[in-house]
This record gives sequence, structure tokens and C-alpha cells, in this order.
Amino acid sequence: MLTSSHLIAALLDLLTGRKQPEVDGQLPGAELVVTDGGTEVFRAALARHARLEHEGLIWIRPVLPGGRDPDSQLPVFDPVVARRRALQISSAELTDAGLDLELVTGQHASIQPAQGDQLAILQDFDTWMATLPADERRDLEGLRHD
Repeated sequence: MLTSSHLIAALLDLLTGRKQPEVDGQLPGAELVVTDGGTEVFRAALARHARLEHEGLIWIRPVLPGGRDPDSQLPVFDPVVARRRALQISSAELTDAGLDLELVTGQHASIQPAQGDQLAILQDFDTWMATLPADERRDLEGLRHD
């Protein structure tokens, strides 16, 4: 298993797009894919922040598609829908594709570079985050509450 410091560093590299090429002029980022028995059960873009609470427990923010403000046409998201999630990890491995995580539930999670629709959702989420007051943005990025 990766050490906690290596795990969070690799995760933040993926979330922020460090070491990834731009995709069609868009800032890269990450997506989460969860499988159970080899079957995909969940896929979502990941916001650009994470928090390691202690060995084996990390907090992330999966981002599902949002909407558009009818007046400005800017993206909008509901923090209740895009709420933080905990991943309880039994093992972690850094691969060429990203991070492979075995969860204590028996499921497998991969955090990998975002592509296609997930990358577009992430770009919209970034735009929405930039419209928030600094204190609200800090609260969401801190992953301590929703």
C-alpha cells in the first residue's frame, strides 16, 4: 500500500491535472470509477480537492451533472447533490492509469484522468466554484461539511 503522503500526493496530482496534457484546451482533472465484482456501479468527475483524514480514509467530492442559471447561462450545482464522500481504503496502488483502490466494502475504485462527459462536467463545476464567495468556496474545498 502507498504511504499516506504518497497517496494524497498522487491523488492531488490527478485531481488538479498535474502531469496530464490538456484535452482540447481544457484543464485536465480526474474521475472516479467504482466497480463491484467487475461491474461498473458508479462513475463521476471529481472536484479538485481531497482530504486525508487518517490512514485509509480519504474525502473526495464526486460531481454529477448540474444545471444552468436561466439568466446568465452559467453552470450551477447543488452542494447537497455534489456532497463529499469518504473512501475507506484497504489498499492503494499507483498505476500508469491512475490510482487503484481496494475499498473495505470489497468494491474497487479507480481514480483516473477525466475524459469526455466527465471532463465537461468538471469544467462546469470549476466555473461554478469560481462564482462562489471565497468563504463558501473554502468550506467546500475543505471537505469538512457540505
